[in-house]
Amino acid sequence: MKRREFVSRSLALVAATGLASPRWARATESVDVPAVSRIGGAVVLKAADIADFRARLSGPVLTRTSEGYDVARRIWNGAFDRHPALIARCANAADVTSAVQFAAHHDLLVAIRGGGHSLPGLSVCESGIMIDLALMKSVRVDAKTRDVHVEPGVLLGAMDRETQALGLVVPAGTVSHTGVAGLTLGGGVGRLQRKFGLTVDCLVGADVVTAAGKLVQANARENPDLLWALQGGGGNFGVVTSFEYRAFEFGRTAVAGGIVFPIEQARGVLDAFANYCETASDELWMDPVLECDAAGLRQLNFTLCHCGNSANAAKDVAAIRKFGKVVRDTVAEKSWVDIQSEFDRDSPHGRSYYMSGGRITRLIPAMLDHAVVSIKLPGAELGKISLTQQGGASARRPTASTAYASRDASHNFVVRAAWDDPKQATVRTGWQKETWKGFAPYSVGLYANLNAAEANVRARSAYGENLERLVEVKTQYDPKNLFHLNPNITPRAARID
Repeated sequence: MKRREFVSRSLALVAATGLASPRWARATESVDVPAVSRIGGAVVLKAADIADFRARLSGPVLTRTSEGYDVARRIWNGAFDRHPALIARCANAADVTSAVQFAAHHDLLVAIRGGGHSLPGLSVCESGIMIDLALMKSVRVDAKTRDVHVEPGVLLGAMDRETQALGLVVPAGTVSHTGVAGLTLGGGVGRLQRKFGLTVDCLVGADVVTAAGKLVQANARENPDLLWALQGGGGNFGVVTSFEYRAFEFGRTAVAGGIVFPIEQARGVLDAFANYCETASDELWMDPVLECDAAGLRQLNFTLCHCGNSANAAKDVAAIRKFGKVVRDTVAEKSWVDIQSEFDRDSPHGRSYYMSGGRITRLIPAMLDHAVVSIKLPGAELGKISLTQQGGASARRPTASTAYASRDASHNFVVRAAWDDPKQATVRTGWQKETWKGFAPYSVGLYANLNAAEANVRARSAYGENLERLVEVKTQYDPKNLFHLNPNITPRAARID
């Protein structure tokens, strides 16, 4: 029997025998569970093995019939509706160690869920085991050393609140409900990258459970090769149970918001943006976004953040306002925590997303033409095309200093499709793919966090000149490629036995 038939028939039996019955649901906690192996084969997890696994964890182990299963399996991107055979809701590093050992022993397909914000949906798998870290939410900040210890279930907003309470900051992403873990492992771009660098540039240590089920430390003294790989190499090397960052001193406010220009002026505004980038200070981060709302209204939302002094901020904002006719303006001095949540409303949980992102070394007129034309096409509703300024501190570190590549990029471009009705999926993703196709020739590299679904094809584009060293680290720490639901790096002579 083929794996798909095996799993489908097993689940049909579950449904036929009364899934809705609480009494039956409790009984099924002690039955065998059909699952999928690391390489896609059929596996049967014995009830006794599952019971033993449950007994070793502080957190719950859920099956399809468990209370809370349906909530736990859901992730941010509603385009993915997958059903793991087991969900191990880990409460601590010991739980993670047990979960990895169980997965390796049974050779299961493994998905790791931190914040559940994986764009390609890789934090949940079909019929494998989801190692869920969402319960691990501790943030500890040392005001004297500026060390910040963060568990893998922490979201950006929580880290910002804890660090800002002490006048500190760790540069991170732009949506507060993003998970710290996934953002960090992919690199970590955001509003402060030009001032302070990437999130990985602040990562000084980590506790990691390897594929062998061992908890190890990675820092400058112990396993420095592993620390280097974690600084942008994705979740290829193990499950991180604790991140250690070195924070920066930072005030509690900055100047930020969006200046909206009419779509008719978009091309001219983008030219002005390209010119302004040439002399912009590291305190200024600019992110012009061509967007279309659900009703079909197109506009250019020029979002920005200035973390310098008020005089310099006022000067830069005044210059940007002159790029065109201002339709709406929300730029003002705001608390850093509020700034970091400004994009949340446009990225709600449960909405479906399809996205690609790349790097360029300069803004080319033909590329800007393509962006403006594409946002006006049918299918762009809820779509976005952003051209985010890079450079600054993130570009001054040598490429080989961390696993993160593309430090020489001037801009990051992203094409996003979104929909709330499944009937809209084909048209919206079609628009995204055609728009991306026009951008792809200009790309010099890809941001792994946005392009993980085609990992093997895109590994060189995502990791650049660092790929060969990453392969060596992967081969050392995960020779069987247990952790492959990520922007995957294939180990040398990967074993599938």
